[in-house]
Amino acid sequence: MKTELIDKAAQVVQDPQLLVNIVSQRVAQLNSGRSPLIPTTPHMGAGDIALTEIIEGKLVWQKKEESVSVSTTDEASGDDDFPFGSDN
Repeated sequence: MKTELIDKAAQVVQDPQLLVNIVSQRVAQLNSGRSPLIPTTPHMGAGDIALTEIIEGKLVWQKKEESVSVSTTDEASGDDDFPFGSDN
């Protein structure tokens, strides 16, 4: 992951532990086949994509007691039973 992306994402999500959780959940989504929400280049890894999505406001998240759920901005108003969004 690029340091400048981490620094910019840390301005959006100021809690470092929350940022790590959001990035790790989104990386898992991308690695399981979810489509990136931003234009990508071949050199971008899943971590860079997740950080860029945070910086560009493409992801939303909410803390629920001791967990965090991540979804795309398009899915934020959708079904709360599936906290990680869908590609539909």
